[in-house]
Amino acid sequence: MYAGMKYINEKRVNPLPPCDTQLRALIRQAFPEMAIHSLRPLNKGLSNKNYFLEQAQQGFLLKHYSGTLPVKALDAQSQLAQLGVAQPLIGYHAKTRLALFEFMDQSDDAMLLSDGLLEQLHMLHSLAPPRVGKLDLYGALTEAGQVLACSTQVAQLGQLLAQYEADMCFCHNDLVKDNILVTAQGPVFIDFEYAQYNDRYFDLAALCVSFALSVADGHKMLERYYRLAKLPLPGYGGKKLTSYVQAYLLLCIAWYQQRDLKRYIGPLQSQLKVWQS
Repeated sequence: MYAGMKYINEKRVNPLPPCDTQLRALIRQAFPEMAIHSLRPLNKGLSNKNYFLEQAQQGFLLKHYSGTLPVKALDAQSQLAQLGVAQPLIGYHAKTRLALFEFMDQSDDAMLLSDGLLEQLHMLHSLAPPRVGKLDLYGALTEAGQVLACSTQVAQLGQLLAQYEADMCFCHNDLVKDNILVTAQGPVFIDFEYAQYNDRYFDLAALCVSFALSVADGHKMLERYYRLAKLPLPGYGGKKLTSYVQAYLLLCIAWYQQRDLKRYIGPLQSQLKVWQS
């Protein structure tokens, strides 16, 4: 799993409770009508805690956020769920930092970078939530450069990104494979806590990294995305994507290095060499 925009503005509040009486008390406070039949932790996620909650033979995903509840991103996810693009949100409670989602079963089909996934991503990018802010990509890159002791390289990359025309839209900002579900109805996006306005090339770069695409395959994916979205592909599109992939990889490597998660760094560094060559 890659870190993506978890590198930006990550804030810790109080320690997360274990799956015990304390957590059940928080659930009763947040969702007083919820009768818990069973509750068990899920081994997913590096920043927040996820649980499978069952009530009357119906399953839900319960997420307990380690930081402030991302209310605006959750509201946007709810809008996207109505379009079949995102996991449906049941409700949330800001004080307890709990959110409840419909539990979606994954199909046995392999996860592919299909036309269907790219079409869903374009629908996500077409959303215009009014209250969602803009991610500070350049600030995050500056910090990553300090962590990786490559501030000069990062500054040069930032100058290169600034040369391209901005293409701002609503972005997921953390498109790792774990945040894409393959369902019977098609691909669905989950975990919108870092979703804000950003350049669409950041999400496209994340897909290149998540699916370990070569530079040539990444550029072909970019052409498919624009064709399916019925948008004109800029002449500089391939170069811009290459620059964004490098930026995304540097953010990820810095995030894992700060947390001493060394097993994730090697594959990312290998990808960075490919996209820098």
